Amino acid sequence: MKSLTYLRWFKAALVAVLGLGCSQEPRLEEQQVNSQKQRATDYFPVFCAIRPRIFDRLVCDRPPQTPQWVYDQIASDQINQCGTDLTCRYQPIQLWVTSPEAHGSPAEVATWLAAQDQVIDFLKTTQKSAETLHLSLSLHSAEHKVRLDQQNQLIAEVTERLSTITKNVETQVKTQASAYGDPVVLEAAEVKAGMTRLDQVVAEARASIEALSPQVVSLVGRFEAYRNTEAASVTALQALAAQGSMADLQGLAAALLAAADLSHQESRAASTLAMDARRLRSQLARAQEDYAASLVPHREFIQQRGLIMGDLVVGERKMVEGIEGYCEARKRKTLTTVERLVEGMKQRREALIALEADQATRQALADEAFLTASQRFLSDVTTRSTQLWQVAPKSTVLKLSFLSEKFDQMESYLQFEPACAPPAAGTRSWREAGCIAMRRDFSRVRSWRTSTLPGTLRLNVAMMRQAGSVPAAMLAEVETLTTAGQFKAAATVHDAALRVSDGM
Repeated sequence: MKSLTYLRWFKAALVAVLGLGCSQEPRLEEQQVNSQKQRATDYFPVFCAIRPRIFDRLVCDRPPQTPQWVYDQIASDQINQCGTDLTCRYQPIQLWVTSPEAHGSPAEVATWLAAQDQVIDFLKTTQKSAETLHLSLSLHSAEHKVRLDQQNQLIAEVTERLSTITKNVETQVKTQASAYGDPVVLEAAEVKAGMTRLDQVVAEARASIEALSPQVVSLVGRFEAYRNTEAASVTALQALAAQGSMADLQGLAAALLAAADLSHQESRAASTLAMDARRLRSQLARAQEDYAASLVPHREFIQQRGLIMGDLVVGERKMVEGIEGYCEARKRKTLTTVERLVEGMKQRREALIALEADQATRQALADEAFLTASQRFLSDVTTRSTQLWQVAPKSTVLKLSFLSEKFDQMESYLQFEPACAPPAAGTRSWREAGCIAMRRDFSRVRSWRTSTLPGTLRLNVAMMRQAGSVPAAMLAEVETLTTAGQFKAAATVHDAALRVSDGM
């Protein structure tokens, strides 16, 4: 009779457990999807144009106006303001499209990217200046980076919430159940019911993670395809470098446009893939967070049985992080290379323009280069001369100057003497301004080597011998080398003797 009573209690407990699972509130993901659908039409792109460094007028308008319309407004103002000043008239115009809010939906982001393509296609199709295209691409790239940073912040918030839930789980204690009847029968029933509930929780978590499998597979496939394009990208960069190094003015314009186009393609592909990877990583973290939250009511049972539930998505998250790192590193490397290529092409263009200029212009450029070189050399000479006559470092104990490094400075200075001979009549040298200052020092340097240095060596040897802290053989070697005129070797041994006196 008593065993039958226990079985009735066990049956009633199972019915209560099964009944609790029948009423579940709507899933948070469905509410978020509905919210995204409601605000999908809140964002609309706005095309804007402005002259960098001249912010007197900003023109912005939304579709049906086109990027060309806002560009033409600024271009018209520029022509009217600049008149015949060609430098002013051909200043680049910055053209861009406004971005959605930080937590914009995928539909809004897709609309934004499509509007960016309109801007880029307009600048490429109408063959506007490469500087204008480069400015617009740089701004779009910066906005992509801001959006990626926002995704990182969202992931950090999810991770922080997960950590908070995990800590709170450890502090919760399950209410102790009252003991009914035979403890052995009740314990077996409780273990079976607890494992059944845990299996259901894990199954639900795996189902929610399994729903993300198509996105994971798609991301991996896209990443493989993108990684296989790396060799072609390197080849394109090499071809662009060869094209820019041999092109004329017209060819350089085409090469600059090609460089901007390549930069845009690489940046867009890497940024899009990295953004999708971040979004998927956020979804995986949220799934793990929901799984951890669902374990909260079972925490005491898990601890009592020594169960390890683990992280269900740790492998997927590490894989997605690796994809993000590759995309960011490749984009950074490619954009840096393109920027250097563009800078080199600009320098070649300036050189070609100088070659095609008239005699007066070439002479002005040559005079400017002569003056720049002369000023740099004079500045270098002034620095050298100042260091030349500074007091040399001294030893700690005897307070005597180290002489080897000072000898090297003097010797190096004298090496300029042949190059600083006065120029021939009717000629000029960009070194002359600096050489005038150096010629005043040459005689002083020779005097230091032939007179000051030997006397200092002999005096310092006498003071070290009197102090008695340096081996006599070292001091005798300094004297022998000094007498033989081997001043560099004498200064080297002299400095070694000073270090011995310092206990080094």
